[in-house]
Amino acid sequence: MAKIEVRIDSDTKERAKDVLAIHGLTIAGFVRLVLTMVANEGLSDSFPNRDLKDSFREIIADLSGEKELPEATSFEELEQLLGLDAGLESNITHD
Repeated sequence: MAKIEVRIDSDTKERAKDVLAIHGLTIAGFVRLVLTMVANEGLSDSFPNRDLKDSFREIIADLSGEKELPEATSFEELEQLLGLDAGLESNITHD
C-alpha cells in the first residue's frame, strides 16, 4: 500500500468531511474512489476543461455560502433551469 499526503486549509477539509459524511464517505475513501477511477478509466484530453472548472467554482461558492445555487423541486423546474425546451421529447423518464 502507498500513502498519499495532501495539504489543504482546515476549513475546506472540515467542510468537505461534512459533505462526504452525508454520503457515507470519508476523505480517504473519496480519494481512493477518485484515484481508482482515474487509474481504471483515465481522464479525457479536455480534463479539466473550462466548464468543469466553472462548475467547481459554483459548487465551492454554494458550499461556502457566497452564492446559493438554484434548486429544482420538479422535473419541469429542472428542465427550465437547464434551458431545455419543454415541448421536445426527452429520453429521460420521470414520475
